[in-house]
Amino acid sequence: MKVVIVGASHAGIAAAQRVVAKYADAEVTLIDRRTTHLSFIGAGAHMYLNGEIDSPAAIDYCEDEQLQTLGVDLRLGVNVLSLDADQRLLSLEAVETGEQTTIRYDRLILATGSTPRIPAVPGFESKHVHLLKRVDDVIALRQALDTAKDVANQQVIVLGGGLAGTEAAMAMRNAGAKVTLLHNHDSLASGYFDHDFSERLAELLRAHGIDVVTNVDVRRMEDVADRGVVIETAVDTYAANEVIVTIGMLANTMTVGDEVTIGVNRSAVVDEYMYTTNPYILAVGDAATSKNPQLQENWSIMHASGAVRQGILAAENLLKKRISSPGSQAAYGVKLFDWFFMRVGVTADSARFVNRAVAEYVLETDQVADYMVADNDNAHIWIKVIFDPATHVLLGVQMQSKRDFTEMFNMMAVALNHQVTLEDLAFSDMMFEPHANTPLNFLSDVALRALDENEARS
Repeated sequence: MKVVIVGASHAGIAAAQRVVAKYADAEVTLIDRRTTHLSFIGAGAHMYLNGEIDSPAAIDYCEDEQLQTLGVDLRLGVNVLSLDADQRLLSLEAVETGEQTTIRYDRLILATGSTPRIPAVPGFESKHVHLLKRVDDVIALRQALDTAKDVANQQVIVLGGGLAGTEAAMAMRNAGAKVTLLHNHDSLASGYFDHDFSERLAELLRAHGIDVVTNVDVRRMEDVADRGVVIETAVDTYAANEVIVTIGMLANTMTVGDEVTIGVNRSAVVDEYMYTTNPYILAVGDAATSKNPQLQENWSIMHASGAVRQGILAAENLLKKRISSPGSQAAYGVKLFDWFFMRVGVTADSARFVNRAVAEYVLETDQVADYMVADNDNAHIWIKVIFDPATHVLLGVQMQSKRDFTEMFNMMAVALNHQVTLEDLAFSDMMFEPHANTPLNFLSDVALRALDENEARS
Protein backbone atom coordinates (compact mmCIF):
# COMPACT_ATOMS: atom_id res chain seq x y z
CA MET A 1 0.00 0.00 0.00
CA LYS A 2 1.44 3.32 -1.12
CA VAL A 3 0.55 6.07 1.35
CA VAL A 4 1.47 9.64 0.47
CA ILE A 5 1.16 12.32 3.13
CA VAL A 6 1.34 15.94 2.01
CA GLY A 7 2.51 18.16 4.83
CA ALA A 8 4.94 17.30 7.62
CA SER A 9 2.69 19.16 10.03
CA HIS A 10 1.78 17.92 13.50
CA ALA A 11 -1.00 15.88 11.89
CA GLY A 12 1.23 14.66 9.05
CA ILE A 13 4.01 13.50 11.36
CA ALA A 14 1.52 11.71 13.62
CA ALA A 15 -0.11 10.02 10.62
CA ALA A 16 3.25 8.86 9.23
CA GLN A 17 4.34 7.41 12.56
CA ARG A 18 1.04 5.58 13.03
CA VAL A 19 0.88 4.20 9.49
CA VAL A 20 4.37 2.72 9.83
CA ALA A 21 3.43 1.19 13.19
CA LYS A 22 0.12 -0.27 11.96
CA TYR A 23 0.83 -1.55 8.45
CA ALA A 24 3.94 -3.63 7.80
CA ASP A 25 3.51 -3.45 4.01
CA ALA A 26 2.92 0.31 3.83
CA GLU A 27 5.27 2.50 1.81
CA VAL A 28 5.02 5.94 3.38
CA THR A 29 6.14 9.12 1.64
CA LEU A 30 5.98 12.40 3.56
CA ILE A 31 6.24 15.58 1.47
CA ASP A 32 6.82 19.14 2.67
CA ARG A 33 8.07 22.34 1.09
CA ARG A 34 10.02 23.18 4.25
CA THR A 35 13.43 21.72 5.02
CA THR A 36 13.86 22.42 8.74
CA HIS A 37 11.89 22.69 12.00
CA LEU A 38 9.05 20.51 10.74
CA SER A 39 7.55 19.98 14.20
CA PHE A 40 7.95 23.55 15.42
CA ILE A 41 5.02 24.38 17.70
CA GLY A 42 3.83 27.78 16.54
CA ALA A 43 1.80 28.25 19.70
CA GLY A 44 5.07 28.30 21.59
CA ALA A 45 6.51 31.23 19.65
CA HIS A 46 5.89 33.57 22.56
CA MET A 47 8.07 31.33 24.75
CA TYR A 48 11.07 32.16 22.57
CA LEU A 49 10.15 35.84 22.38
CA ASN A 50 9.76 35.85 26.18
CA GLY A 51 13.21 34.35 26.62
CA GLU A 52 11.77 31.24 28.28
CA ILE A 53 13.67 29.10 25.77
CA ASP A 54 16.97 29.88 24.04
CA SER A 55 16.08 28.63 20.58
CA PRO A 56 12.93 27.85 18.58
CA ALA A 57 14.41 24.38 18.11
CA ALA A 58 13.70 23.76 21.79
CA ILE A 59 10.02 23.26 20.95
CA ASP A 60 10.66 20.93 18.01
CA TYR A 61 9.66 17.44 19.11
CA CYS A 62 10.52 15.28 16.09
CA GLU A 63 13.80 15.21 14.18
CA ASP A 64 14.03 14.22 10.51
CA GLU A 65 16.21 11.26 11.46
CA GLN A 66 13.47 9.83 13.66
CA LEU A 67 11.10 9.60 10.69
CA GLN A 68 13.77 8.23 8.36
CA THR A 69 14.71 5.58 10.93
CA LEU A 70 11.09 4.41 10.84
CA GLY A 71 11.39 3.94 7.08
CA VAL A 72 9.50 7.05 6.02
CA ASP A 73 10.53 8.40 2.60
CA LEU A 74 10.98 12.03 3.62
CA ARG A 75 10.91 14.48 0.70
CA LEU A 76 11.63 17.98 1.91
CA GLY A 77 11.89 21.18 -0.09
CA VAL A 78 9.19 19.90 -2.44
CA ASN A 79 6.03 21.68 -3.59
CA VAL A 80 2.84 19.99 -4.76
CA LEU A 81 1.87 21.54 -8.08
CA SER A 82 -1.36 19.68 -8.77
CA LEU A 83 -3.52 16.70 -7.87
CA ASP A 84 -5.13 14.33 -10.37
CA ALA A 85 -7.59 12.39 -8.21
CA ASP A 86 -8.81 10.19 -11.07
CA GLN A 87 -5.29 8.89 -11.69
CA ARG A 88 -4.32 9.15 -8.00
CA LEU A 89 -1.32 11.18 -9.06
CA LEU A 90 0.51 14.15 -7.56
CA SER A 91 2.75 16.47 -9.58
CA LEU A 92 5.72 17.74 -7.57
CA GLU A 93 8.42 20.37 -7.97
CA ALA A 94 11.67 20.76 -6.05
CA VAL A 95 11.76 24.25 -4.54
CA GLU A 96 15.50 24.75 -5.06
CA THR A 97 16.07 23.20 -8.51
CA GLY A 98 12.65 23.37 -10.14
CA GLU A 99 12.86 19.69 -11.07
CA GLN A 100 9.40 18.23 -11.62
CA THR A 101 8.32 14.67 -10.81
CA THR A 102 5.13 12.71 -10.15
CA ILE A 103 4.10 10.24 -7.48
CA ARG A 104 1.16 7.83 -7.31
CA TYR A 105 -0.73 6.83 -4.21
CA ASP A 106 -3.23 4.28 -2.94
CA ARG A 107 -4.20 6.60 -0.09
CA LEU A 108 -3.48 10.30 0.14
CA ILE A 109 -3.51 12.15 3.47
CA LEU A 110 -3.72 15.92 3.25
CA ALA A 111 -1.92 17.36 6.28
CA THR A 112 -1.03 20.66 4.68
CA GLY A 113 -1.57 22.78 7.77
CA SER A 114 -2.52 26.43 7.63
CA THR A 115 -1.19 29.80 6.60
CA PRO A 116 -1.70 33.19 8.27
CA ARG A 117 -4.48 35.42 7.04
CA ILE A 118 -3.03 38.46 5.32
CA PRO A 119 -4.63 41.87 5.91
CA ALA A 120 -6.34 43.12 2.77
CA VAL A 121 -4.76 46.55 3.13
CA PRO A 122 -1.90 48.34 1.33
CA GLY A 123 1.52 48.38 2.97
CA PHE A 124 1.62 44.87 4.38
CA GLU A 125 4.89 44.14 2.54
CA SER A 126 7.02 46.25 4.91
CA LYS A 127 9.99 44.49 6.51
CA HIS A 128 8.71 45.81 9.83
CA VAL A 129 5.51 43.74 9.55
CA HIS A 130 5.82 40.24 11.00
CA LEU A 131 3.76 37.07 10.98
CA LEU A 132 4.07 34.46 13.74
CA LYS A 133 3.72 31.06 12.09
CA ARG A 134 7.09 29.70 11.00
CA VAL A 135 10.44 29.60 12.75
CA ASP A 136 11.83 32.26 10.41
CA ASP A 137 9.01 34.63 11.40
CA VAL A 138 9.81 34.31 15.09
CA ILE A 139 13.57 34.65 14.62
CA ALA A 140 13.15 37.78 12.46
CA LEU A 141 11.01 39.47 15.11
CA ARG A 142 13.40 38.55 17.90
CA GLN A 143 16.33 39.91 15.87
CA ALA A 144 14.47 43.16 15.23
CA LEU A 145 14.07 43.64 18.98
CA ASP A 146 17.62 42.54 19.79
CA THR A 147 19.13 45.04 17.35
CA ALA A 148 17.02 47.94 18.61
CA LYS A 149 19.15 50.53 20.39
CA ASP A 150 16.58 51.13 23.11
CA VAL A 151 13.92 48.43 23.48
CA ALA A 152 12.06 50.45 26.11
CA ASN A 153 11.34 53.08 23.47
CA GLN A 154 10.33 50.56 20.83
CA GLN A 155 6.64 50.74 19.94
CA VAL A 156 5.16 47.41 18.88
CA ILE A 157 1.65 47.08 17.50
CA VAL A 158 -0.06 43.70 17.54
CA LEU A 159 -2.81 43.48 14.95
CA GLY A 160 -5.38 40.90 16.04
CA GLY A 161 -6.57 40.07 19.54
CA GLY A 162 -7.11 36.33 19.47
CA LEU A 163 -5.09 33.98 21.66
CA ALA A 164 -1.97 34.34 19.50
CA GLY A 165 -2.30 38.12 19.54
CA THR A 166 -2.67 38.35 23.31
CA GLU A 167 0.34 36.06 23.80
CA ALA A 168 2.39 38.15 21.36
CA ALA A 169 1.40 41.34 23.17
CA MET A 170 2.47 39.82 26.49
CA ALA A 171 5.80 38.65 25.04
CA MET A 172 6.58 42.08 23.62
CA ARG A 173 5.66 43.76 26.90
CA ASN A 174 7.84 41.31 28.82
CA ALA A 175 10.68 42.20 26.43
CA GLY A 176 10.32 45.81 27.56
CA ALA A 177 8.63 47.31 24.51
CA LYS A 178 5.64 49.63 24.49
CA VAL A 179 2.73 47.61 23.15
CA THR A 180 -0.59 48.48 21.53
CA LEU A 181 -3.04 45.71 20.68
CA LEU A 182 -5.54 46.53 17.90
CA HIS A 183 -8.56 44.26 17.48
CA ASN A 184 -11.45 44.46 15.02
CA HIS A 185 -14.08 43.13 17.45
CA ASP A 186 -15.50 44.57 20.65
CA SER A 187 -14.06 41.64 22.68
CA LEU A 188 -10.58 40.14 22.71
CA ALA A 189 -10.41 36.42 21.94
CA SER A 190 -14.08 36.63 20.99
CA GLY A 191 -13.90 33.31 19.15
CA TYR A 192 -12.72 31.58 22.32
CA PHE A 193 -14.48 33.23 25.28
CA ASP A 194 -17.71 35.02 26.05
CA HIS A 195 -17.72 38.78 26.52
CA ASP A 196 -17.42 38.72 30.33
CA PHE A 197 -14.27 36.59 30.25
CA SER A 198 -12.89 38.63 27.35
CA GLU A 199 -13.32 41.81 29.38
CA ARG A 200 -11.29 40.41 32.27
CA LEU A 201 -8.63 39.30 29.81
CA ALA A 202 -8.44 42.85 28.40
CA GLU A 203 -8.28 44.32 31.91
CA LEU A 204 -5.34 42.03 32.70
CA LEU A 205 -3.41 43.21 29.64
CA ARG A 206 -4.11 46.86 30.44
CA ALA A 207 -2.97 46.32 34.03
CA HIS A 208 0.41 45.25 32.63
CA GLY A 209 0.78 48.36 30.51
CA ILE A 210 -0.61 47.12 27.19
CA ASP A 211 -2.85 49.58 25.35
CA VAL A 212 -5.89 47.62 24.14
CA VAL A 213 -8.03 49.18 21.40
CA THR A 214 -11.11 47.33 20.13
CA ASN A 215 -13.48 47.78 17.18
CA VAL A 216 -10.58 48.89 15.00
CA ASP A 217 -10.96 49.07 11.21
CA VAL A 218 -7.46 49.14 9.66
CA ARG A 219 -7.42 50.93 6.31
CA ARG A 220 -3.74 51.01 5.32
CA MET A 221 -0.16 50.57 6.49
CA GLU A 222 2.72 52.70 5.28
CA ASP A 223 6.41 51.94 5.59
CA VAL A 224 8.37 54.88 7.00
CA ALA A 225 11.93 54.38 5.73
CA ASP A 226 13.87 52.48 8.41
CA ARG A 227 11.81 53.83 11.27
CA GLY A 228 8.85 51.50 11.13
CA VAL A 229 5.23 51.54 10.02
CA VAL A 230 2.28 53.91 10.27
CA ILE A 231 -1.14 52.25 10.54
CA GLU A 232 -4.21 54.21 9.55
CA THR A 233 -7.59 53.12 10.89
CA ALA A 234 -11.04 54.51 10.24
CA VAL A 235 -10.67 56.93 13.16
CA ASP A 236 -7.01 57.16 14.17
CA THR A 237 -3.35 56.76 13.20
CA TYR A 238 -0.74 54.64 15.01
CA ALA A 239 3.04 54.60 14.57
CA ALA A 240 5.13 51.53 15.37
CA ASN A 241 8.68 50.31 15.02
CA GLU A 242 7.42 46.76 14.47
CA VAL A 243 3.99 45.31 13.68
CA ILE A 244 2.90 41.74 14.45
CA VAL A 245 -0.07 40.39 12.47
CA THR A 246 -2.15 37.66 14.14
CA ILE A 247 -5.57 37.87 12.51
CA GLY A 248 -6.20 34.15 12.11
CA MET A 249 -5.34 31.24 9.84
CA LEU A 250 -6.59 29.70 6.61
CA ALA A 251 -6.15 26.05 5.64
CA ASN A 252 -3.54 25.26 2.97
CA THR A 253 -5.82 23.42 0.56
CA MET A 254 -5.41 25.48 -2.60
CA THR A 255 -3.55 22.79 -4.58
CA VAL A 256 -6.35 20.22 -4.29
CA GLY A 257 -8.58 22.32 -6.54
CA ASP A 258 -12.04 20.83 -6.97
CA GLU A 259 -10.99 17.29 -6.10
CA VAL A 260 -12.49 17.50 -2.59
CA THR A 261 -15.23 19.60 -1.04
CA ILE A 262 -13.92 22.68 0.77
CA GLY A 263 -15.74 24.09 3.79
CA VAL A 264 -15.27 26.67 6.53
CA ASN A 265 -11.92 28.46 6.70
CA ARG A 266 -10.89 26.75 3.46
CA SER A 267 -10.64 23.39 5.30
CA ALA A 268 -11.51 20.15 3.51
CA VAL A 269 -14.84 18.70 4.62
CA VAL A 270 -14.32 15.27 6.20
CA ASP A 271 -16.52 12.59 7.72
CA GLU A 272 -16.06 11.10 11.18
CA TYR A 273 -13.33 8.80 9.80
CA MET A 274 -11.30 11.71 8.35
CA TYR A 275 -12.23 10.90 4.74
CA THR A 276 -12.94 13.73 2.33
CA THR A 277 -15.57 13.48 -0.39
CA ASN A 278 -13.01 11.48 -2.39
CA PRO A 279 -12.79 7.82 -1.23
CA TYR A 280 -8.98 7.72 -1.53
CA ILE A 281 -8.18 11.06 0.09
CA LEU A 282 -8.20 11.85 3.81
CA ALA A 283 -7.57 15.23 5.43
CA VAL A 284 -6.32 15.99 8.93
CA GLY A 285 -5.27 18.83 11.20
CA ASP A 286 -5.69 22.43 10.09
CA ALA A 287 -6.52 21.18 6.58
CA ALA A 288 -9.70 19.44 7.79
CA THR A 289 -12.98 20.47 9.34
CA SER A 290 -14.11 19.14 12.73
CA LYS A 291 -17.63 18.32 13.85
CA ASN A 292 -18.89 20.19 16.88
CA PRO A 293 -20.91 17.63 18.88
CA GLN A 294 -23.10 20.23 20.62
CA LEU A 295 -24.09 22.31 17.60
CA GLN A 296 -23.74 19.48 15.05
CA GLU A 297 -21.93 21.82 12.68
CA ASN A 298 -18.57 21.71 10.97
CA TRP A 299 -16.07 24.18 12.34
CA SER A 300 -12.37 24.83 11.95
CA ILE A 301 -10.35 23.96 15.06
CA MET A 302 -6.67 24.68 14.59
CA HIS A 303 -4.46 23.43 17.37
CA ALA A 304 -1.64 20.92 17.64
CA SER A 305 -3.24 18.38 19.97
CA GLY A 306 -6.34 18.00 17.81
CA ALA A 307 -4.16 17.71 14.71
CA VAL A 308 -2.12 14.88 16.23
CA ARG A 309 -5.25 12.92 17.15
CA GLN A 310 -6.71 13.38 13.66
CA GLY A 311 -3.46 12.17 12.10
CA ILE A 312 -3.55 9.01 14.21
CA LEU A 313 -7.24 8.51 13.43
CA ALA A 314 -6.65 8.78 9.68
CA ALA A 315 -3.97 6.11 9.90
CA GLU A 316 -6.31 3.81 11.83
CA ASN A 317 -8.95 4.13 9.09
CA LEU A 318 -6.77 3.74 5.99
CA LEU A 319 -8.02 0.28 5.02
CA LYS A 320 -11.37 0.26 6.77
CA LYS A 321 -13.53 2.86 8.46
CA ARG A 322 -13.26 1.41 11.94
CA ILE A 323 -12.80 4.20 14.51
CA SER A 324 -14.94 7.32 14.36
CA SER A 325 -14.00 10.71 15.71
CA PRO A 326 -16.10 12.05 18.59
CA GLY A 327 -15.64 15.51 17.10
CA SER A 328 -13.86 18.45 18.65
CA GLN A 329 -14.77 20.16 21.90
CA ALA A 330 -12.46 23.07 21.08
CA ALA A 331 -10.40 22.80 24.26
CA TYR A 332 -8.22 25.90 24.41
CA GLY A 333 -6.09 27.52 27.05
CA VAL A 334 -3.75 30.47 27.35
CA LYS A 335 -1.51 31.70 30.16
CA LEU A 336 -1.24 35.48 30.26
CA PHE A 337 1.15 36.75 32.90
CA ASP A 338 0.03 34.90 36.08
CA TRP A 339 -3.44 33.91 34.89
CA PHE A 340 -4.77 30.90 33.01
CA PHE A 341 -7.82 31.33 30.77
CA MET A 342 -9.39 28.03 29.68
CA ARG A 343 -12.36 27.01 27.61
CA VAL A 344 -13.93 23.78 26.38
CA GLY A 345 -17.13 23.23 24.39
CA VAL A 346 -19.23 26.02 22.94
CA THR A 347 -19.44 29.57 24.18
CA ALA A 348 -22.82 31.09 24.93
CA ASP A 349 -22.19 33.68 22.21
CA SER A 350 -21.41 31.07 19.53
CA ALA A 351 -24.46 28.99 20.46
CA ARG A 352 -26.80 31.97 20.27
CA PHE A 353 -25.27 32.98 16.95
CA VAL A 354 -26.75 29.79 15.44
CA ASN A 355 -30.02 30.23 17.37
CA ARG A 356 -29.31 27.49 19.92
CA ALA A 357 -31.14 28.04 23.21
CA VAL A 358 -28.60 28.10 26.04
CA ALA A 359 -28.34 29.28 29.61
CA GLU A 360 -25.22 30.20 31.55
CA TYR A 361 -24.05 30.71 35.09
CA VAL A 362 -20.82 32.23 36.43
CA LEU A 363 -19.40 31.47 39.88
CA GLU A 364 -16.62 33.55 41.43
CA THR A 365 -15.07 31.73 44.36
CA ASP A 366 -11.89 30.39 45.98
CA GLN A 367 -10.79 26.84 45.37
CA VAL A 368 -9.95 26.34 49.05
CA ALA A 369 -11.68 28.01 51.99
CA ASP A 370 -9.52 30.25 54.21
CA TYR A 371 -10.38 28.34 57.37
CA MET A 372 -9.20 25.01 55.93
CA VAL A 373 -5.51 25.86 55.69
CA ALA A 374 -4.27 29.06 57.28
CA ASP A 375 -1.33 29.60 54.95
CA ASN A 376 -3.07 28.35 51.83
CA ASP A 377 -2.45 30.19 48.60
CA ASN A 378 -6.10 30.38 47.62
CA ALA A 379 -6.81 30.06 43.94
CA HIS A 380 -9.39 32.70 43.15
CA ILE A 381 -11.39 31.46 40.19
CA TRP A 382 -14.17 32.39 37.85
CA ILE A 383 -15.96 29.41 36.32
CA LYS A 384 -18.83 29.55 33.85
CA VAL A 385 -21.06 26.70 32.72
CA ILE A 386 -23.09 26.88 29.50
CA PHE A 387 -25.95 24.41 29.30
CA ASP A 388 -29.24 23.49 27.66
CA PRO A 389 -31.96 25.09 29.82
CA ALA A 390 -34.45 22.29 29.06
CA THR A 391 -32.30 19.15 29.42
CA HIS A 392 -29.53 20.60 31.63
CA VAL A 393 -26.93 18.96 29.36
CA LEU A 394 -23.59 20.69 29.74
CA LEU A 395 -22.45 22.43 26.54
CA GLY A 396 -19.36 24.36 27.57
CA VAL A 397 -17.13 25.53 30.42
CA GLN A 398 -14.89 28.59 30.78
CA MET A 399 -12.51 29.35 33.61
CA GLN A 400 -9.99 31.91 34.84
CA SER A 401 -7.52 31.02 37.58
CA LYS A 402 -3.92 31.42 38.67
CA ARG A 403 -3.76 27.66 39.05
CA ASP A 404 -3.41 25.28 36.13
CA PHE A 405 -6.58 23.23 35.66
CA THR A 406 -5.56 21.77 32.29
CA GLU A 407 -6.22 18.14 33.21
CA MET A 408 -9.62 19.01 34.65
CA PHE A 409 -10.52 20.65 31.36
CA ASN A 410 -9.30 17.61 29.44
CA MET A 411 -11.72 15.51 31.48
CA MET A 412 -14.46 18.07 30.89
CA ALA A 413 -13.97 17.51 27.14
CA VAL A 414 -14.66 13.81 27.70
CA ALA A 415 -17.67 14.70 29.85
CA LEU A 416 -19.09 16.91 27.09
CA ASN A 417 -18.70 14.07 24.60
CA HIS A 418 -20.89 11.94 26.87
CA GLN A 419 -23.54 14.64 27.39
CA VAL A 420 -23.00 15.05 31.10
CA THR A 421 -25.74 17.07 32.82
CA LEU A 422 -25.63 19.66 35.57
CA GLU A 423 -27.12 17.03 37.87
CA ASP A 424 -24.15 14.76 37.10
CA LEU A 425 -21.73 17.50 38.09
CA ALA A 426 -23.72 18.49 41.16
CA PHE A 427 -24.21 15.04 42.68
CA SER A 428 -21.32 12.87 41.47
CA ASP A 429 -18.87 11.84 44.17
CA MET A 430 -15.73 14.00 44.06
CA MET A 431 -12.53 13.87 46.05
CA PHE A 432 -12.09 16.17 49.05
CA GLU A 433 -8.72 17.02 50.57
CA PRO A 434 -8.37 20.17 52.73
CA HIS A 435 -5.18 21.29 50.99
CA ALA A 436 -6.83 20.99 47.58
CA ASN A 437 -10.49 21.99 47.72
CA THR A 438 -13.64 22.33 49.81
CA PRO A 439 -16.18 19.63 50.74
CA LEU A 440 -18.44 21.09 48.06
CA ASN A 441 -16.18 21.09 45.02
CA PHE A 442 -16.47 24.21 42.86
CA LEU A 443 -17.70 22.06 39.95
CA SER A 444 -20.57 20.78 42.09
CA ASP A 445 -21.15 24.27 43.47
CA VAL A 446 -21.46 26.00 40.09
CA ALA A 447 -23.72 23.21 38.81
CA LEU A 448 -26.06 23.47 41.82
CA ARG A 449 -26.26 27.24 41.52
CA ALA A 450 -26.92 26.99 37.79
CA LEU A 451 -29.76 24.52 38.42
CA ASP A 452 -31.29 26.80 41.07
CA GLU A 453 -31.15 29.87 38.86
CA ASN A 454 -32.50 27.97 35.86
CA GLU A 455 -35.42 26.69 37.96
CA ALA A 456 -36.15 30.20 39.22
CA ARG A 457 -36.30 31.49 35.64
CA SER A 458 -38.64 28.76 34.40
